[in-house]
Amino acid sequence: MNSPDEAAREYLKTRFCANPFRQLETAQTGLAYVCCPVWLPTPAGKLDSDAQELWRGKEALEIRESFLDGSFRFCNHVHCPSISGRTLPSAESPESKEWIRRYREGELRLPEHLVLSHDKSCNLSCPSCRSSIYMANSSKQKQLDELTEKRLLPLMQEAKSVMITGSGDPFGSKHFRNLITRLNGGEFPGLTMDLISNGQLWDERGWFDLKLDGRVRYAQISVDAAQAETYAIVRRGGQFERLLKNLAFIRRLRLTGKIAFLELSMVVQALNYREMPAFVRLGEEFGADKITFNMIRQRDIFSQEEFLKSFIGSPDHPEHEHFREVLLAPELNQPNVQIGNVREYAG
Repeated sequence: MNSPDEAAREYLKTRFCANPFRQLETAQTGLAYVCCPVWLPTPAGKLDSDAQELWRGKEALEIRESFLDGSFRFCNHVHCPSISGRTLPSAESPESKEWIRRYREGELRLPEHLVLSHDKSCNLSCPSCRSSIYMANSSKQKQLDELTEKRLLPLMQEAKSVMITGSGDPFGSKHFRNLITRLNGGEFPGLTMDLISNGQLWDERGWFDLKLDGRVRYAQISVDAAQAETYAIVRRGGQFERLLKNLAFIRRLRLTGKIAFLELSMVVQALNYREMPAFVRLGEEFGADKITFNMIRQRDIFSQEEFLKSFIGSPDHPEHEHFREVLLAPELNQPNVQIGNVREYAG
């Protein structure tokens, strides 16, 4: 838990977040969370638990109470973009009051939104995320498929939406492709999908093979660059030309209403911060409803030296002043741009 400064403390006293009341996120560790574990790192319990026990357990209840008392004490106040960006709704808004009422009167049953991040299989090995390509072997895939049948599908019985994936790529993971096929088999007709992808395998064939027409509500494409040379480094294993071709297809899906909302995202680091204004223009070219930025964060794959070299948010970084100048670009102040926690590091 992070100790917020006084301004954040005062801000949170009057705010509310519905995530822990409506959302459950799975993780590669076998744990489950009621929000993104980077933003709220305290788990609600083990994924291999009874659905009701997991959703209504002691840990989940304690986390929810921290939102009702205005402390948000389990949250990371820097990494969470809604806290650092000051975009949380008022606790007095009609929607917030309705969530609080439902919780107090025991009307919260099972999560209405699931974020599935329990398979890190991906076709790329981006340096900000991993040191090499990872693909689950047949034994691991079998284990994950069994977990789906035993725990995930029961959790989805009352869900309205599911996000795939915060850990790898939905088109690059055999397990998630199997799951998407299962969800499109007729058992969950009202369930919509949100997809987070690097876009490399999201072409017309991939779309129709998985029968995604009419099922996708939201799409986020993580790109991290606006130029081919940079892309080759920060999206290791990807091809910029293929990305642009697939983005054109995804733009058509958005324009024809087959995707209701499109977002392009960038992890800001020393290699790409200069391209932030151009990245906004790239997002607009391909019809993105929102363009988001988040600062690179420390991971176990980095040595301290490697992280400090990439962490442009540090005042000690030799290019930090230039980074601050880039943040003044008019493109970054447009309504469709979310800077997330990046401005927190501008000083």
